[in-house]
Amino acid sequence: MKTVSTINENTSSEWGFRRPFDGWHKVEMGEGIDLMKDKEGQVVPDAKGNNLWKFPAKINDEDASDHEADISLVIAETAFGEKKISDIIAAIGMKDAFEKNFPGDRSFFEPAIMDKVKIKVPGQFCQMRTETSKDGKYSNVVEIATMKFKPVDKPVAAPKDTKGKKEETVADAAGAQAKTEDW
Repeated sequence: MKTVSTINENTSSEWGFRRPFDGWHKVEMGEGIDLMKDKEGQVVPDAKGNNLWKFPAKINDEDASDHEADISLVIAETAFGEKKISDIIAAIGMKDAFEKNFPGDRSFFEPAIMDKVKIKVPGQFCQMRTETSKDGKYSNVVEIATMKFKPVDKPVAAPKDTKGKKEETVADAAGAQAKTEDW
């Protein structure tokens, strides 16, 4: 077998895994939105039995030192998961199109709607703000906004007593234009 590694006693090989820095990022949503599955292809639920969806995303800003860092999301089939997907749809400017094409009180987790999410979201851009987890192990997406949104540096606040509650996601969809072609 011939290997393609360039590693020797004087060189290393970077695999491209980087954690995003805390702050706002220009993000491109990626291909491959799907249920989380194990090696055998079985759906992997969270500890409460909720299905988990992976939403691939990468920082796409050639001027940023964390360009191409993975910022993918894992979204549970819960009310908060609905809010997260709704915020993504609004941030990429497709809120009106989804509301028009799927009227009424519907769930993003319905197969027909999720099939459209899988087609329409990849390749779209938004901004996301990340913060490092308290234990320093993870980068969490804590806010999402349109590309037109002008982030303002927020003062560092004292830690909140969250008692197990997750931080809400913020979407600024003002001025977003609905994309209705190809429905």
